[in-house]
Amino acid sequence: MEAVVFDVDGTLSFNGQVIGAPIVAAIQRLQARGKRVIFASARLIRDLLPIIPAFTDQLLIGANGALVANQGQVQIMAPLSSSHLQQLTAMIDRYQLDYVVDSEWDYAARVTTDNLILRQLDPAHLAQKQELSITSAIKIILLNIPLTHLADLTTSLQDQSGLTVIAHTGEANLDITAAGINKATTLARLGIRKYAAFGNDQNDLAMLAQAQLSIWVTSKPALADLGRTMMIQCAPTAAAVVEQIDAIR
Repeated sequence: MEAVVFDVDGTLSFNGQVIGAPIVAAIQRLQARGKRVIFASARLIRDLLPIIPAFTDQLLIGANGALVANQGQVQIMAPLSSSHLQQLTAMIDRYQLDYVVDSEWDYAARVTTDNLILRQLDPAHLAQKQELSITSAIKIILLNIPLTHLADLTTSLQDQSGLTVIAHTGEANLDITAAGINKATTLARLGIRKYAAFGNDQNDLAMLAQAQLSIWVTSKPALADLGRTMMIQCAPTAAAVVEQIDAIR
């Protein structure tokens, strides 16, 4: 394996704010053994940087594959089209949805104060908050969708060409990017095909399916059935994650 790819939230970080020192040390030992370390997250690059201060010069994949940063240079892999952005903005207005609309760096957002996503939204204050009329976007999260509308909105969006829609089990949220965007397709476009991968959520499934070694961190009990398809299941503790990292040769 030429690389080891890590999801972050629920995989390496269990509070959405820091990665524990034992896990950081284990990743550094992995690098010392000559492995390339890559982070692939649903977070934007701006939100990924503060949680991995020891690894900001590594290859970073953000927004579920829609963004890449290498040595500080950010590249958009695929934006949402203007027509889809207009449609999603109209949907937000019609159903009065909470949202995060991310451009390459800045964002527009309406998020309730009790939503855990606030821990991850521009924690280092690196970006500018804009109005919903933001003219370019690479990812949209629709939040707290009323259960009376969730199934219909999910089906409507998933049936459309030009969009990738991830519906998280047990959550009334939808992650939306351009068609064909996920962590696995971005890794492939970057020429990275032989890798081990750590993940814990539905947005990691394609990446884990393509990995030579897949480690599923069981931090979401509702996804236990998905985890059973992976090579290794790992408890959501620093000690268990460190053990799996140290086992990679």
